[in-house]
Amino acid sequence: MHTRWSFLLLFVLASPAFAAVDLVTLPTREATQLTIYNAEDITMVREHRLLTVKEGINRSQFSWANTLIDPTSIEFRILDQQDKVDLVDTTFPAGRNDALQWNIKSQIAGKIPVEIRYFTSGITWAADYVGIANEDETKINLTGYVRVTSGSGEQYDNAETRLVVGNINLVEKIADLARRPSPISYRDAAPEDRGKMRDELVKDVKELDSYALAFDRDVTKGKGEGKAKKAPQIVKQGLSEYFLFTIEGREDIKDKEPKRLVALKALEVPLESTGAG
Repeated sequence: MHTRWSFLLLFVLASPAFAAVDLVTLPTREATQLTIYNAEDITMVREHRLLTVKEGINRSQFSWANTLIDPTSIEFRILDQQDKVDLVDTTFPAGRNDALQWNIKSQIAGKIPVEIRYFTSGITWAADYVGIANEDETKINLTGYVRVTSGSGEQYDNAETRLVVGNINLVEKIADLARRPSPISYRDAAPEDRGKMRDELVKDVKELDSYALAFDRDVTKGKGEGKAKKAPQIVKQGLSEYFLFTIEGREDIKDKEPKRLVALKALEVPLESTGAG
């Protein structure tokens, strides 16, 4: 009996020591990037955060509860001090299927820039244009808008928005691989097919991602949180059978609150009026 109580006492005393490893709360995003693929109902999300760590083991938890985030696509990357800070492993909290935990070993104390990347569904965009002609209808001022609508369940603050236009043919490729008779969306795809789709998307987009180094550098220096200094404009880059448009500036993209973004402005565009018939 004495031995049994000694064991229980030892267990109780040892438990706080195990729990002494702090659970680090993920800080707010320094910057976010959304790359929206309308045709496949898939959006690539890149979050940059400044994570505060202490020396030793740090635990940081990430949850996707009540969202359309694909948990199989979540990636964590340390952007600086990689020789002193290391991701040891990824575990899952007991009794939960909507969260994971990153165990990080650090030789330093302070803030380090990290990137969290994943894919989600439920974010779409649509374009519309407004033109105002002058009195003699010889010229027109044209403004192009992009309305981003999110039903993903997540709030994205300080987000840069990129739009993919065109046919990527990924749906057809996945349908062939899965031997399905008709195309499917990312949201409806089986887990193994989602992996193939993500790999194809990432491979193609990397051909355009020379911006990534500048994006990482600005966030690391603490500049990523600022608003754009110049008026938003649209940037178009060709990639095989589709185009990638980047809308300059950053806006908050909230769940179930459509956001209208200015994509382009063209002043005094020549206008020719033709009669009907």
